[in-house]
Amino acid sequence: MFIAVTILSLLGVFFGRTFLRFRAGAVPPRSRELPSLLREYPGWLGDGVRALFEQATPTKALALYKAWVVPRYPGWRQWIFFAFAASFGFCAATGIFFAVFVPRGMFGIPLLFHVMAGGLFAVSLAAVLLLRAGAYRPDAESPAGDFCDSCPVLKSITRRYLVAGLFWILTAAGFVLVVTALLSMLPVLHFGAQLPLLETHRYAALAALLAVIVFFDLDILPRRG
Repeated sequence: MFIAVTILSLLGVFFGRTFLRFRAGAVPPRSRELPSLLREYPGWLGDGVRALFEQATPTKALALYKAWVVPRYPGWRQWIFFAFAASFGFCAATGIFFAVFVPRGMFGIPLLFHVMAGGLFAVSLAAVLLLRAGAYRPDAESPAGDFCDSCPVLKSITRRYLVAGLFWILTAAGFVLVVTALLSMLPVLHFGAQLPLLETHRYAALAALLAVIVFFDLDILPRRG
């Protein structure tokens, strides 16, 4: 069940976010009609994937880093972002890979490194909350006209509120990840209780990963035009 949910949700987020980007940038206006968009979308997606492999350079990645990370994590605080991004990326990659492709699940040296990265994730997540939670508080003002026109269901909600919601979803999922990991390592639960704990850990990890992907698309990745 988890494998199917993971694959379908990741594919859904990928095609959903790319299609919304395509539709938001569709010109002329008549091309925004759904039948026309569905015909043009595969070609746009193929061109975008090719451009990503052809034009993605360390210079552009560094420019994106300076534009988004440096203002939010100035000076030595960048190490907090590094620790959070690296630990989350490693845990997500190893966790999803073993959960989907290895029937036995994670074991041995990968599990050891996963646990170590999980500890770093817990500490860095707490540091990120101390530094950035105020920027995502519910009463923070949004820029005028900052509506998320790329999401028709939530188009009346500002993009900033969507980004803030994703931040707190990631926070809640991260808390569940830390708690379930700690409980699984303590000698207080029998084997029967460990199984639902593992499933909870997996789904929390998937929720965190999906939140990060959409957050990256809405708040970090620039839009053309």
